[in-house]
Amino acid sequence: MTGLGLWALGWWLGSLPAVSVLAQESDVPTMSEAEAVEFYQTRVLPVLEKNCFECHRNDPAELGGGFSLRSHKSVAKGGDSGPAIDPANPKESLIVKVINYDVYEMPPDGKLKKEEIADLTLWVQLGMPGLEEGSEEADQPAGHQVPQVDDQARNWWAFRPVQASQPPAVANQAWVKNPIDQFVLAKLEAAGIQPAPPATRAALVRRAYYDLIGLPPTLEQVEQFVNDSDPAAYENLINTLLESPHYGEKWGRHWLDLVRYAESNSFERDGTKPFVWRYRDYVIRAFNQDKPYAQFLLEQLAGDELPEVTAETLAATGYYRLGQWDDEPADPLQSRYDELDDILATTSQTMLGLTVNCARCHDHKIDPMPQSDYYQMLAFFHNIRGYGVRSGDSVKEGSIRQFGNAESKEALEAQRQRIPELIREMGQLEEIAKQDFIPVEHEEFQYEFQRIPLLKKRVGKALSAEQFEQYVAWAKERKQLEQNPVAGEQEILCVKEQGVAIPQTYVLARGNPHVQGKPVEPGFLSVLSLPVPPIEPPPHGESTGLRTAFAKWLIDPEHPLTSRVMVNRIWQYHFGRGIVRTSSDFGYQGSLPTHPELLEWLATEFVERGWSMKEMHRLMMLSNTYQMAYVSNAELEQRDPLNDLMWRFDLRRLTAEEIRDSILFASGSLNLGGMFGPSIYPLMPAEVLAGQSIPGNGWETSQGEAQNRRSVYVHVKRSLKLPVLANHDSADSDFSCPVRFVTTQPTQALSMLNSDFSLEQAEKLAELVRGKHPEDLAGQVKTVLARITQREPKAEEVARGVKLIERWVSQEQLDPRMALRNFCLLALNLNEFVYLD
Repeated sequence: MTGLGLWALGWWLGSLPAVSVLAQESDVPTMSEAEAVEFYQTRVLPVLEKNCFECHRNDPAELGGGFSLRSHKSVAKGGDSGPAIDPANPKESLIVKVINYDVYEMPPDGKLKKEEIADLTLWVQLGMPGLEEGSEEADQPAGHQVPQVDDQARNWWAFRPVQASQPPAVANQAWVKNPIDQFVLAKLEAAGIQPAPPATRAALVRRAYYDLIGLPPTLEQVEQFVNDSDPAAYENLINTLLESPHYGEKWGRHWLDLVRYAESNSFERDGTKPFVWRYRDYVIRAFNQDKPYAQFLLEQLAGDELPEVTAETLAATGYYRLGQWDDEPADPLQSRYDELDDILATTSQTMLGLTVNCARCHDHKIDPMPQSDYYQMLAFFHNIRGYGVRSGDSVKEGSIRQFGNAESKEALEAQRQRIPELIREMGQLEEIAKQDFIPVEHEEFQYEFQRIPLLKKRVGKALSAEQFEQYVAWAKERKQLEQNPVAGEQEILCVKEQGVAIPQTYVLARGNPHVQGKPVEPGFLSVLSLPVPPIEPPPHGESTGLRTAFAKWLIDPEHPLTSRVMVNRIWQYHFGRGIVRTSSDFGYQGSLPTHPELLEWLATEFVERGWSMKEMHRLMMLSNTYQMAYVSNAELEQRDPLNDLMWRFDLRRLTAEEIRDSILFASGSLNLGGMFGPSIYPLMPAEVLAGQSIPGNGWETSQGEAQNRRSVYVHVKRSLKLPVLANHDSADSDFSCPVRFVTTQPTQALSMLNSDFSLEQAEKLAELVRGKHPEDLAGQVKTVLARITQREPKAEEVARGVKLIERWVSQEQLDPRMALRNFCLLALNLNEFVYLD
């Protein structure tokens, strides 16, 4: 070795292992040190200055990807994607790959010329002469530093063990109904603020009904409570509502928001997830049963690994199948890790109140979570089989289990035999039709929803009308058999694993699955310092036991986050905001608790009361804090505009589901008898369906009273939302939804006044009150207002309504029936109907 080769080798031995010339690379030309530096200055430096230094040298505080070209040391260290140089094979270095667009694409605004790539590649092979040696201090950005896992981090309020706190002493002890009031009143007294007066009994009963079952009370129920002199009347009301089957429908919907529940896959075809509604039904039943929260989490995370696996615990693991699924990914491996990231993101945000997913590509920029923590946690889910590969059959193989009893086997076998017969008979007609296909139609035909339209185009050509009608009938029969298995035998959308062997998990450079870094083992967030439970495969030998270990760690009574996060959510759904307003972010960037001692007390009580959510409802709703009125106070609105001190109860608008259900309730149309089972498809406006690539695809309108079931049973199709729900801020089902932001927008008023749904329900309400008061306009108006507001209307309100209807008839020449319908429509648009005080 002569010339530069010897110089570079000496530099390599004395400086850094990341940049050198290797003797075995025969294609590296021989240069003196001076020649190599001149090569850098004349051929390499201009290219770097023009294309690279703006992001990777000039401002250390804002380095692109954390990578700096300032010195040999900074290049050796690399950035978020790992070391830029491969000392064993410089031509295979990451920096060479990116300028060739083999891995990433740098520079991002256009590929370098061939001669420029060749010069930079040679420069790397030469040991990158011309760069200063550098030091870690000189290359360190002066700005924000990644938080470290140390004693200071472990002392963050959310990471400390839950500490039982004693309710503070207060001066106005007479105001206190339970310890919650002591925590709230202590802060109010310290600020010199008096709590708001109690809500009226009429307002309180309406508040309780909506908060617990999501439905309004009838006027009779309101009056019964208002006139009940029993001191325990309110507590009895709460207990009655908690035992209602409709409680689970209301509170189950909160959980479905958090786990981004949807019944379709998104992406181009947005196909329906088979039997996903069983997970929704599991959630509703779990709330109605007051299933302990710890058990609720255990069953969703590892219901298939329990000692006793039931249809219920299997359906619970449908949790893993709720996310988006790309059935035709450009990069299958990337898509696989996107699915896993979606699971980890939803789990960490919903159950831990942390954004662990922000550490996928690099150390968390805000919280003390190194990137290795992300992949240690991902390892618990790494063995989960993908939802599917592409076809419906692959989804059945990867995500569907049969579960039933022996008595149903014979009937199920008959059903199974019929399905292949239908497939064979349909296939015969399909083969005839395919003879008339153009090439692209053969590609389209693999998607089931395309088949009937494609065959319909052949009627009168390859197929007769009778053959096509027979095909449609067979297709309908097949779908009916597949979607409705024999009673006692269920097909369940659930999790499956790839076997009992634990796969190796790696840290992925910048989250890129094609660039593996160091291996990691299953583990938890290092900042929490909790022991790892033993990993024991379940007896059935079909999975690793990893998810059970994760679940047991999560529901350990000593876990600092699990109980805090959930009681904060329950508080949020009752009071309009959490004690921690950022209810899915308890990290450094989240809001601090407004009442930290109260949060600690509630978290302690939650665990001590057996993780009972109904006990938490009772505690919160029986407090004076909950029973305060919504009042206006100009001075306090200036001092505490966000009501952080909880000096009053906050006004809230009804949720999207509550609005639709209340409209149906007011018109007498709401179908409360149809709980559980496959979802419903209310009439969708033709204008909305026209926006689909195939209008009407995936939305088969339900018939009769089924359309009027509660909104929690409406089919959740990611690409097609029911307008009355979408307009009123229903949850975004692509991501975990911890808070529904309430908007006020023109489309809400326009749809409430003009939509087919509003007009139809206003007509039904008019028919209902005409039937009750055939010849009594004042009685009709009074009944409309009572059904809308759940209170006895004032005489002047009734008179004003009568006068309005009479004017429409006399001056606008409206038919009396139409005038009454319009009044019903107006009443449905009253603020009092959609707001709860």
